[in-house]
Amino acid sequence: MLGRLCVALVLGILLLAALVQEAAADPSGAKNSFAFTATCDSQQVDLVVNGNGDFTPGHVDDSTSVFVLQALAITFQFTPPGGPTETETFARSKRNPHGELVTCSFDVSEPSPEGVFRLFGTATGFFTPAA
Repeated sequence: MLGRLCVALVLGILLLAALVQEAAADPSGAKNSFAFTATCDSQQVDLVVNGNGDFTPGHVDDSTSVFVLQALAITFQFTPPGGPTETETFARSKRNPHGELVTCSFDVSEPSPEGVFRLFGTATGFFTPAA
């Protein structure tokens, strides 16, 4: 009886420790995180991206769901104060896109003393867990 109680107590402590670590892994608190809102199938989704790879997934804020990127078409713009807007486009897609694909659109502007940075476009992918 005492042995079972000790085993249950140890397992409970291990489970609690695992949950605390998961809760502490907030993607929006990462050093180079980028948070923005996208519109996916007419619904607003708050995403946080950590990293700068072509297919870096987006973590859905306040959720354990992840947006797994399959294709991306994006335009970057920078407008310095009093200067002309500089524009660059970027498009990538995986060779064999898969999953229940959803297309999300986004348009984000960030003013700074150096000028206004804007990025807009579409991202196609799927949300985990799969339905």
